[in-house]
Amino acid sequence: PSRLLNFAVVGCGQIVTHHLAAIAARPDACGLRLVALVDPDPRRLDAVGALASTRTLAGDAAPARFPSLDAFVADGPAFAAADVVFIAVPHDLHEPLAMCALRAAAGRGLAVVLEKPLAHAAGPVATLEDASAGLVRADGGPMLLVAEQSPHWEEVSLAVNLVDDGAVGRVVSAAAYYYESMAENVTSGSVDEGG
Repeated sequence: PSRLLNFAVVGCGQIVTHHLAAIAARPDACGLRLVALVDPDPRRLDAVGALASTRTLAGDAAPARFPSLDAFVADGPAFAAADVVFIAVPHDLHEPLAMCALRAAAGRGLAVVLEKPLAHAAGPVATLEDASAGLVRADGGPMLLVAEQSPHWEEVSLAVNLVDDGAVGRVVSAAAYYYESMAENVTSGSVDEGG
């Protein structure tokens, strides 16, 4: 790509470790640069900052670190460097953090991407929809996006192909479950000592 797409990550928990690894593994990852990490827990900032994927995506300079989205937004040059703010925090924090990012980004055409779900209840969803209505990114796309990656998982694609090919017969019901031990993740236990 002719220009790097700079992104910041708000929330350095378990899901971010997966997203950064997946992004860093993409052949076109060289067009992306991680410019900032935001989390109130310095141990999580350290853990995510030390990941190989973070080092790959940050390039020559380590990403700037901030204890809050407000602090990141207040740092004019750091915030101005970001084209995308990816928010991956507990669901009840989606609305206030997305609103903060949308207010700060509105004049810039910055993309605000929320880890799924958009919000934890219908009221906050409506608030975010109303706040982002009519706001567009610099490329003309919607400013507020939701990261829903599971339709692109290899396992899901395989299942869809098997159904489409008729290999499993007529599907009348389906359920899927995913489990991952948080104890094995580098960010686990850093919020409180209870894990």
